[in-house]
Amino acid sequence: MGQTVRANSKVLVLNVSDGQEQGQAAATGSGQGMVASMQKALTAHAIPMSTSPSISLEAGFDEANKAGFDYVMKTTITLWEDNATAWSGKGDKLSISVELYDAKSHLLLAAATQKRVATGFTMVSGTPDRFEDECATGALGQIYGWPQK
Repeated sequence: MGQTVRANSKVLVLNVSDGQEQGQAAATGSGQGMVASMQKALTAHAIPMSTSPSISLEAGFDEANKAGFDYVMKTTITLWEDNATAWSGKGDKLSISVELYDAKSHLLLAAATQKRVATGFTMVSGTPDRFEDECATGALGQIYGWPQK
């Protein structure tokens, strides 16, 4: 890799497939929530971006080149574990992988992963989607070199 990621370059954010816990149905809307979190994090750092309805990298490259975008960003929910019961002692888990590609050459320029696990004993039940903003900011911070808070 070794390429410098330019913060002023336009990014096309691909759609994200819904997260799915092993043996369970897909968590409907979790992919769109992840897209919204990526959009929020990029916008907060004044990075020009747009979202795509496509999940496919190839379609993303075509769309980015036609619209004059520099990068294509692909985000994947790699772990979605909803341990929604407070008594189980297991925390919800969310892991994502983010890849940033050059739109013209299709080369992978940067990649990052981010994971968040809830503490096990909580009296507040929730779902892994509550970690989407934090995971998006963490992964994008690795790619763009944002200071960690």
